[in-house]
Amino acid sequence: MSIYDITRRKFLQLSSAVAATAFIGISCDGGDGNQSGSDQAVMVYRLSVRGRRGSNASKKHNANHLFLTPEAADQNRAHPGDRSRIVSVVISESRFNQLFNGGAVEVADLRDF
Repeated sequence: MSIYDITRRKFLQLSSAVAATAFIGISCDGGDGNQSGSDQAVMVYRLSVRGRRGSNASKKHNANHLFLTPEAADQNRAHPGDRSRIVSVVISESRFNQLFNGGAVEVADLRDF
């Protein structure tokens, strides 16, 4: 097989296989997942208008706020007609403690950090 026998489709198949192999090799290093000094993952929530029509106020509000619970996200919308979805986000435990003061605060404004 010469270099000129490779079609675009075969090239894409080969390159995706190589990329998948590299990804698997990086993400599965054989460890138990808890490296020394690494933080645990904590789930928090945010509002998102992705895939929907949303006001500019909603977009700005959603870009700058994280919430401790889905209920806190629902109660802190940009305005009464805000149709944003509540989505979960995973952050590190150290970032969680920085933003939410160890869980004492329900709403984190990212502009303050």
